[in-house]
Amino acid sequence: MSIVGFLPADKPMKTKQLLILGGVFVVLVLVVLLFENPFGQSEYEKKVQTAMPLFPNFDRAQVAKIEIIAGGETTTLAKQDGKWVVTSLDNYPADTEGVEELLTKVSEFKNTQRVSTNPDKQVEFEVESTTGVEAKLMDVNDALLAHLFVGKTTPGFLSSYVRAADADDVYVAQGYLKSVFDKGTRTWKDRTIFDFNKGIVTQLNITSPEETVELRLDAEGTWQMLQPEASAVKQAEVDSLLTTFSQLDTDDFAEPKELAEYELASPHSSISATLNDGTTATLLIGKEEDGKLYVKRDDKDTVFRLFKSNVDRLIKKAETLKEAEAPPAETEEVTSTE
Repeated sequence: MSIVGFLPADKPMKTKQLLILGGVFVVLVLVVLLFENPFGQSEYEKKVQTAMPLFPNFDRAQVAKIEIIAGGETTTLAKQDGKWVVTSLDNYPADTEGVEELLTKVSEFKNTQRVSTNPDKQVEFEVESTTGVEAKLMDVNDALLAHLFVGKTTPGFLSSYVRAADADDVYVAQGYLKSVFDKGTRTWKDRTIFDFNKGIVTQLNITSPEETVELRLDAEGTWQMLQPEASAVKQAEVDSLLTTFSQLDTDDFAEPKELAEYELASPHSSISATLNDGTTATLLIGKEEDGKLYVKRDDKDTVFRLFKSNVDRLIKKAETLKEAEAPPAETEEVTSTE
């Protein structure tokens, strides 16, 4: 009797079915590889690689003037002697980081994802003059380098719509861009009050209606209190105060008025840091209004507004700064054995 005679009758049929199924699977794999291209680039990836800049000839180094039109108001920024100023606000120093961010965004705009070419939809995307933010970037001769409209955010709020002013194409660009181009009530002014190295401060004087606190750095680099009394101080507390003071930014700007109206002609409080070159940085503090206090540098005319919590981080009381005294050592009672 042959071995074949011992095989189940349906064995050849199952083998044939497996071969057919295997062949179908191979065909499906080939179809996927051919049409879906799973190991290659997606269509979006291809678009990203082949995308062209929205402003191909834009050179940020050539930008000398920026006009931003939003809400019917025009803000003009200009580079003067290598520094950006807000010419529409009496040449006040501009927010340099904000300007650099704007220039970077314009440089990065590409035609990767177009969402519309229909002029009638520009209002919907807020990329026209009545609803969008218009920006003009010019060189020293006022020649346009880039002219665009920044619109609303996309449904996911992670991107925004943009349009070059001389075209109907609307594209998607990364980020919440209206805040980059339109600063609103925050304005384009530089918000810096002080910016110095806290490591070169040698003395601090804090005056308030209650007391005068004087701190001085000793020869070992340790802060000591001299007034209102001689005392060791909490080094971490002083370091935190110096960090705040040396990198102080305003929360708001005050309207130009007489200093007396802000009670800054005779300040309520002040804090002054003496640097190792003999110069000082002094902040004068006036009245409080709506949760903010009016403050100004003693060597500048601009009046700023700081939240009370930020002022409290500067005008420290002696009791807050003093190092807690160590409790007296306990003495053991000696019991007589006589």
